[in-house]
Amino acid sequence: MNPLVLFLPVYRASVTAYLGGIALLAVFDFLRLQSGLPGLMMVFGMLAIWFFVLSLHVNRRRHAGRDIALAFLPVGLAILGKMLGSFIALMPGIYSAMMEFASGNGVDTSDPQALQEALSDPGFQTEFQRQLEANPELVEHIASASGSGSFLGFWLVIAGFAIWFSRMQRAG
Repeated sequence: MNPLVLFLPVYRASVTAYLGGIALLAVFDFLRLQSGLPGLMMVFGMLAIWFFVLSLHVNRRRHAGRDIALAFLPVGLAILGKMLGSFIALMPGIYSAMMEFASGNGVDTSDPQALQEALSDPGFQTEFQRQLEANPELVEHIASASGSGSFLGFWLVIAGFAIWFSRMQRAG
């Protein structure tokens, strides 16, 4: 296996090189998330992972003798999956913080009607936002859950495409 298959989109990737590269990049991405790198280094690492995943898909399509334009689809959809996974992972934390804020302001959270009235009040939303701005530790705690959701969202989409791309036969 040529190790450059991972890094440059000008080679051909066999099924073994393609799947091995996907697995290796997923491990690197996991380590990147767990490392606690500063913000800009984290972003550069994420962009590098995306480029290397794109390179693998281009090289796999090239090995199968097919047009490389479709190689952009897995990465684009995986980025959307990453955003969706992050959003889904944030929701439980925001919901619990909102319920704590509501109960702290005298709203009976066990009464659905009272809760609905409180949540539909524009002043409630404004005060909740102020509380979040005043409590950066809470925001950081809520945001910490988005890392695993975004990781899963991205790599589940890539895994789906990996199954398809690994079964690709050489074009006649």
